[in-house]
Amino acid sequence: MRQLVRVVIFTLVGVLTLNQFVCAQTVVASRAILVAVGQQTPLYSKNAAARHSPASITKVLTAVLAIESGRLDEPVTVSATAPSAGGSSLYIKAGEVYSLRELLYAAMLISANDATAAIAEHLGGSISGFAEMMNQRATGLGMANSFFINPHGMPEDGQYSTAEDLSILGVHAASLPLYLEIASTKRYILANGRVVNNQNKLLNTLGVKAGKTGYTDAAGQCLLTIAEQDGLTLVSVILGSQGQSMWTDTASLLDFGFSNYTRRVLVRDKQTIGVTRIPLAGEILLIAKGEVARVYKTSETLNLSTEVKVTDRLLPPLRPGQVVGEIIIRNGGVEIARTALTVPVYIPLVTTPRIIGILCIMGFLGGTIIFRRRWRALNKK
Repeated sequence: MRQLVRVVIFTLVGVLTLNQFVCAQTVVASRAILVAVGQQTPLYSKNAAARHSPASITKVLTAVLAIESGRLDEPVTVSATAPSAGGSSLYIKAGEVYSLRELLYAAMLISANDATAAIAEHLGGSISGFAEMMNQRATGLGMANSFFINPHGMPEDGQYSTAEDLSILGVHAASLPLYLEIASTKRYILANGRVVNNQNKLLNTLGVKAGKTGYTDAAGQCLLTIAEQDGLTLVSVILGSQGQSMWTDTASLLDFGFSNYTRRVLVRDKQTIGVTRIPLAGEILLIAKGEVARVYKTSETLNLSTEVKVTDRLLPPLRPGQVVGEIIIRNGGVEIARTALTVPVYIPLVTTPRIIGILCIMGFLGGTIIFRRRWRALNKK
């Protein structure tokens, strides 16, 4: 009997780990990670905390800073130093004028180092000035094991990151609609008629929405990818792959993620959670403030329960969107999320039905008093 139990246990464990084992066997890259947006624990990890040159994935951080600056329509005059960045280039010349937006498209689609250098000099005043901005933003994002010296990822001693940190960057980039728009563009025409074509071979396959390639002799083939299927957004990072393996590595990770995980919406934004009664207002609707979603294994069974808490001594008037409580969500008795509850409309001190009720009561009491007075007057006669 014990032998049978052991066989069953080993079989179950084998089934649960087989997919990840197969994924690990097929990833050639020396460092890799797969994360789901909205979940802290990686779905897959291989040497993800080990330092590595980020190569041109560096440009994603440059793009984030450019987009967040809100200055994409500003004209940029190319300096004497930007054209000499080396490596992949747009072949800009000193004195030429481009919009920051055009340079950003060139940086993201064809990995133009000269265009990236021009962006950095325009926003940071110099390459070193922009590197300070990069490191400050990286720290703010929680990239604790990264340091940047240049904006494009060309080899330079002391510039490093990790697959883990770059996945944090990828998750943030995935939240910027303009980044997704730029990085997913297949073909872009500059104002001077020059055409740049996206080098990402995985675009529009496997749910891929955006990404950034990278390569140096020291870093090997590198690729950051953002993909989405059925509401589940995955970010994969491949560092130190070989030849065409960065494409197959990424495809393997994405297939593993989408085949084994799903995003479940537990509470919808503005979902009606219930009603509560408060003094001087009567019943009011309770509306969820923001969506609550979590990523689970496709095979996982949930045992969800909710608890609604309303703020004590709640009194009108209440403003639309005012927080009046919270909903707590538990799985198997363990809290997994909570979100605020608000009111959808203005709640006055006394609602119309209440006013009508009060007037009816006042009318009834007034009529009663008048009737009694007249009755007493008639009896005295």
